[in-house]
Amino acid sequence: MKLSHSKLQTILECPMSYFLNYKEGISLKEEKSALAIGSAVHWGIEHNTDELEEYYNEEGSFNQRDTYTKDQILAEGMVHGYLKHKDELMQEVLYDKETDGYLTVLQEEHELTLTAPLKSYRFEEPHEFLGIIDLLLVTDKGFVLIDYKTSSQTPDWTKYLDQIYRYIFLLKHNFPDVPVVKIGIINLKKTSIRQKANETGDAFLQRMKMEYEINDENYINTHMYDADELDPALIEAYIDNLSKMADTAELIDRNKMWFINFKNANGQYGKSQYWDIFYHTPDAYLLYKIRDYIFDDNEEKIVTTRPCVPLDMLAIEKPDLILNKYDLFKAKKIELFGENKPVKEQLFGALKKEYLTDDTLLDMYWETSENDTEEEQVIVEEELKEEE
Repeated sequence: MKLSHSKLQTILECPMSYFLNYKEGISLKEEKSALAIGSAVHWGIEHNTDELEEYYNEEGSFNQRDTYTKDQILAEGMVHGYLKHKDELMQEVLYDKETDGYLTVLQEEHELTLTAPLKSYRFEEPHEFLGIIDLLLVTDKGFVLIDYKTSSQTPDWTKYLDQIYRYIFLLKHNFPDVPVVKIGIINLKKTSIRQKANETGDAFLQRMKMEYEINDENYINTHMYDADELDPALIEAYIDNLSKMADTAELIDRNKMWFINFKNANGQYGKSQYWDIFYHTPDAYLLYKIRDYIFDDNEEKIVTTRPCVPLDMLAIEKPDLILNKYDLFKAKKIELFGENKPVKEQLFGALKKEYLTDDTLLDMYWETSENDTEEEQVIVEEELKEEE
């Protein structure tokens, strides 16, 4: 089974959330504020700029308006503060206690994706475990890795040890001859300052940037671990336990044990993104989008997401009885009529006998099938690879 930490955590904490997210492809139209801010800050750090308008336009993590939202202003302020103090932060990161000097950076990699096989105790094939390192510095003595956090308070650094163990596991598998010498966590804390009455958005943005620039000791926290501080036995025990967790995840997945963990639906970090689906909020479908192949008349091409419809909300109760994906529509069309082109009404009638359907969706799928050329399929596959 291919797993990342977020996938593993989701399936073990609430299998139904995993099903809706990774199997059905349902997600909120508007990303949660904390996640949107974190993603924007990571992008700014990676691209070495506090001007995040390009990110906002490309990623669409925030509702686009003529003026910035408070969250967008906050994200730019956080990145501005980091970049203003980046050199001194890197001095702390690269300090070498053995020589009382500094490590020399030979190369740096941002958002580095690594995979490694994770042994299984229950299945013949190992699991494939994936992780993304925010910043990996190749130095004259080995690897220094950095993970960026955004939070509302100074974190308990020990809570990140499991993540550090995973990174070390991934690095040792992919680069067995290169030692990991240091691991650092840089936390950017969110400020609570508010926009003043009659203060323009631009003035508030400049005040936000100045707040992070001047009071950096309140908002930028770092914690460094030298590799020799970490117990190899604890790392090995953690990875061994990770294997057992992955086995449990695969058992849930293979047996389609998609239950809702209502306790986690409103947990430490707020409500689940699927709260409104779990609790059948009226018109909940308006809040969500879903992964699907649809021909978009406006863009005149096949796109990979569409707004949810009421039928999609039945995925938690009747996943095998609803027809809400183009792939299923296409497969059933071929099963029923082969390579022959069916009469539209005849196809729809046959599908309605077997599934719960939505007339608008069926019309969209029919139009999609009319435009589903090999060229369009190649374009869609390339777009999906870029998203991955």
